[in-house]
Amino acid sequence: MKMIPDNIKREILAYGAENIVSIIGEYVPLRKTARAYVACCPFHAEKTPSFTADPGRKTWHCFGSCGEGGDVAKFLMKIDGISFPVALERLAIRGGITIPNYDSGEERERRGMLNVLAKVQRFYHNSLLKNQNGAKAYVGTRMTDTMVRQFGIGFAPVGGKVLVDYLDKERLPLSVAEKAGLIRKDAAGNYRDTFRGRVMFPIKDKAGYIIAFAGRTISATKSRCKYINSPETPLFRKSATLFGLDGAIEAMKLKGEVYVVEGYIDLMQMWSAGINNVVATCGTAFTREHAALLKRYVRRLNLMFDGDDAGRKALQKSILLAVKEEMKASVFIFPEGQDPDSFYRNAGKTETLITMSGFDFLKQSGVEMNATMQNLHRLERLETGFAYMAKTIPGVARLLAKRGNLGELFCPEILPIIEETINHHGGLRK
Repeated sequence: MKMIPDNIKREILAYGAENIVSIIGEYVPLRKTARAYVACCPFHAEKTPSFTADPGRKTWHCFGSCGEGGDVAKFLMKIDGISFPVALERLAIRGGITIPNYDSGEERERRGMLNVLAKVQRFYHNSLLKNQNGAKAYVGTRMTDTMVRQFGIGFAPVGGKVLVDYLDKERLPLSVAEKAGLIRKDAAGNYRDTFRGRVMFPIKDKAGYIIAFAGRTISATKSRCKYINSPETPLFRKSATLFGLDGAIEAMKLKGEVYVVEGYIDLMQMWSAGINNVVATCGTAFTREHAALLKRYVRRLNLMFDGDDAGRKALQKSILLAVKEEMKASVFIFPEGQDPDSFYRNAGKTETLITMSGFDFLKQSGVEMNATMQNLHRLERLETGFAYMAKTIPGVARLLAKRGNLGELFCPEILPIIEETINHHGGLRK
């Protein structure tokens, strides 16, 4: 078995460190405290919680009788009884990190699922191009041909065993397709297609490998579920996956910010409008894992949710998650009843939308902010004012250059610099 390269090992461990709470939380029922998360230690019997997972230090520790502790890899090694390489491999699979030329049972299984998923995507795409069940008529009302090609949109034919028959014909293992969530057994033990009569959106990991699908019904009759996603698999977890991330990473790094939308077509319309630093949640709420993932690339979230009550409530929750991850959050308000899809499809311009900081949105929505949030709000307002002064007053720009970069928002040490500069020029005036 070949060794895992050091740079990949560091990437895997960094992913584990950023997601230590959610990973350990899959094994232990963690409870939030002021600084960390606590639970009864899983490694010895106790009634009073002494086990701590600290997202700040990115470690766990038992302050009870066993005294164990370490990083998330060590936790997996101890709780699952596995070796360090296997722990790294599991973290890599969970985080969508590819280990090149690494041969093991789990890696072979992963490659097998990726191979089947890639071939099934081509099958779905060809089904759409052949206009099976009139799918092109629906797609044509929502997407351009360029969007269909760029995102590999397809169609899962009606029936029940169309995909199963294709897999058999291509001699692709049904057991692997089942594990990838593409087919499943019915009550009689026969394989059936998971998706039927739906427009198919391939969901990729950050490396660009297809790991799952989302299916949108085209039926004129009311469907119980407008969208369904692949079930959770070794490759795919909804709460930790963002649609479009693979194509957004470079633009995110370049621009220092990311737009977050709710829907697949929302994202596709924004790409058509020339906005590439955008990701979408996969049919679920924006989660802390999503925020932690994006934090690896940017520190500013531009939240673009639907212009309705549900969208506004989702905005509040997402802003609070951003604050917990020490990220900046801005809110873009769509007109009532509109969303990014309808807005950009009708040639809407981003600069015409009402924009406000996450804190201002919370305040306007009547959400009570604690002392920490109020202080961060103050810092944000000071930073905004300082940035305006630096653009309009040469003396402020020179002072900023002399003192150095302000750095990231939410760093308390920037407050004296901002206040000194503002006081030096007689305070802020409208």
